[in-house]
Amino acid sequence: MEVLPRPVTHDDTGPQMWVDEAIWGHRLYDEQTPWLTMLEFLGVFHAEHAKGRALREDGMNTLSYQPQQQLRLRNILFNNPHVDTVRAGDESDDAMWARWLELMRNNAGGLDEPDFGYLRDRFESFQDFAAIISFLQSSAIEGGSNKRWSSKFVFPFGANALYEDASVQAKGSSVSNDRRFFARTGEILYLMLCRSRHADRLKEVLVERLFGVESPYDGLVAALQGETQHARNQRAGAFLPCSAHPVFDRMASDWLSILGLEMPVYDAIPHLVTMTGLHLLLYQLQRAAEVMGIGEPPQFVCEIVSPKRSVVRDISADSFQRNNALPQQAMERYILRIAETPEWGAALASEEPTTNALDLLAKEFDLADDVLEAEEGRRQPADLLAMLLDRANTRHKQHVGKIHGAWARFIGMSSRRASRRVRYAPTDRLLKTLVVCCVEVRMEYKDFLKLLHDRYGILVGNHQAARFIDSGQADKEDFSENARRLEDRLASLGLLKRLSDSCAYVESPFRKKVVQ
Repeated sequence: MEVLPRPVTHDDTGPQMWVDEAIWGHRLYDEQTPWLTMLEFLGVFHAEHAKGRALREDGMNTLSYQPQQQLRLRNILFNNPHVDTVRAGDESDDAMWARWLELMRNNAGGLDEPDFGYLRDRFESFQDFAAIISFLQSSAIEGGSNKRWSSKFVFPFGANALYEDASVQAKGSSVSNDRRFFARTGEILYLMLCRSRHADRLKEVLVERLFGVESPYDGLVAALQGETQHARNQRAGAFLPCSAHPVFDRMASDWLSILGLEMPVYDAIPHLVTMTGLHLLLYQLQRAAEVMGIGEPPQFVCEIVSPKRSVVRDISADSFQRNNALPQQAMERYILRIAETPEWGAALASEEPTTNALDLLAKEFDLADDVLEAEEGRRQPADLLAMLLDRANTRHKQHVGKIHGAWARFIGMSSRRASRRVRYAPTDRLLKTLVVCCVEVRMEYKDFLKLLHDRYGILVGNHQAARFIDSGQADKEDFSENARRLEDRLASLGLLKRLSDSCAYVESPFRKKVVQ
């Protein structure tokens, strides 16, 4: 695996220091949930597919794409309180259309000349039009959020429903892309799948499942939007430091497994979102372990929730805290190792150690000019290094350091239920996704537990908990009981059948197609 340097073409508007990005990429961001990451990915994938280069990099970290904006669609769905007002009035159909069109002409955002007259020819009545709006609003991703209207997203029914996050200040004003909710994590996901061993096959399956079949729901979205609207400029600047990684291959393999299920793609996408969240957590922790020089892969010791406090619950909480601290430790280690280099020693031995040390830090971590100017008065190189650590820690804790806690909760991996400490406690939704992803038809229960541990680091039963049992932290029975609770949970979900006291099988509710 090659670790790539920051591209020299990266513009001056980027980060003030290149530390977290050098380890994980530009960028992991806690406010971009796994769902929003998927939507950004799909927008990138569609734009690149239109250019005939989906899941293909002509050069490392050269991604540049032109996403859709679909401002008419967003105004109709999320900036349109007028439709309910008009619909409630006792007027003729023509009068309702005329009144609504006038209101939208005066209040739509981001459009120089708002004209929605084309809609009258596409719907039999205003009431039908309003009903379609209600349906699509109800399917919105994180529809209950209080985000501004230009940062709300319809379910990805097809190509017409894909667009980037945008900032719209006022009616008729210029529209710009916004990096708060589409913060490039979807671009990182795209590059990961580009660099997987399964990229070619995954591209074929994604195109076939997402764009190869005509979708009636996407047709409704197209009717509302009208002519496609694209961003005016290309979006560049994505960066992923690893030329290859086992996480990339496993994630692509899991995507193929889910897309091979005999289920509508609309039902498959939520499973893709959950597994993507899990793999990005694994990527963050495994990259941190690599920087720290830790040979063992990270583990998620999972408590299957019990009615009372257990030893496994305490070990699980410790496991969560250990993983939660790992990225920050890796970031600090990444900075401090410069003090072990010959270049740092040469700077200290020079006639101007502080100036030369500052120049070395600026070059190694790509410090912005304002950071350098603020630190010119430092007297000792050790002070400069302490300054950099302090600034990097503050920055890390704002977003990258929150990824583990926020995303583990989002995908259903962690919980505070019946406890003051957060620990790993998988929800039914996550368990179902793991089963449909990993089990083709059926699998013996003990083999399923082994697979979860070997593939994802998810530890439930006693056979995988030898480290804790041998060290005296737990008894074999503690983890055996934990595994029995998971068996009962899976059985209650219809995902497991016990044939005898010594034989239980995990069963997938879906049959998989053959995916070469």
